[in-house]
Amino acid sequence: MSTARLLLLVALAGTTLAGSLSKGVVCDSDSDCFYVPPRVAKAGGRVPALAILHCNGAVPKDLDTFRLIGDSLGWIEATCHATRNHRSTDSNDVDILRTIQKLLTRYPVDSSRLFLFGFSGQGVQALATMFLHPDLVRGLVAVCPHAAAVPLAVWDELQGHLVYLVTRQHDWNRIENEKMHQLFNENGVQTELRTTPGEHGNGPATEILAGCRWLNDAAGK
Repeated sequence: MSTARLLLLVALAGTTLAGSLSKGVVCDSDSDCFYVPPRVAKAGGRVPALAILHCNGAVPKDLDTFRLIGDSLGWIEATCHATRNHRSTDSNDVDILRTIQKLLTRYPVDSSRLFLFGFSGQGVQALATMFLHPDLVRGLVAVCPHAAAVPLAVWDELQGHLVYLVTRQHDWNRIENEKMHQLFNENGVQTELRTTPGEHGNGPATEILAGCRWLNDAAGK
């Protein structure tokens, strides 16, 4: 294939991607995407932010799912495309930090209220990143995680941090979530646990919105 034809195909691909993005969503060369709610763009001032992790690597349509949260709470949102399951915690952590730095340098984010969301293995990753970087990550919503990240916690550095856990009645991780709920609260990490019907699986956006509302209220105290 000629160089000219290759460049044309790349350009067309970029045009197609740009044309497929929902209004207000922008993506960069790392395939990280960002959404600033209209009311935030108009009002100015610094606001909370949510970085979204996905088991297969977050993509632009994930911001469509989470738009309800951004619009309801006035939060800026980002997707970290590189982090995913079956990849080392350290490699994922490097890419999450890169996404966080973009949020902090490009957008009017309140650095004291930066949160993560993750389901299952990426819920574990969200916990790991908060434990490793308590100065950057204030809290998170984790749906159906397990407890593999707990040994990374340094409790003295996590006082006042926030964790909203969701598990299912028949989730294989339910007992671990119940134990984390107790352990975190005993060690100064304010933690809420919600148990819902069903088996291991992601829930609706309204479930995550409830978790983010809890973070919003708890962080404001």
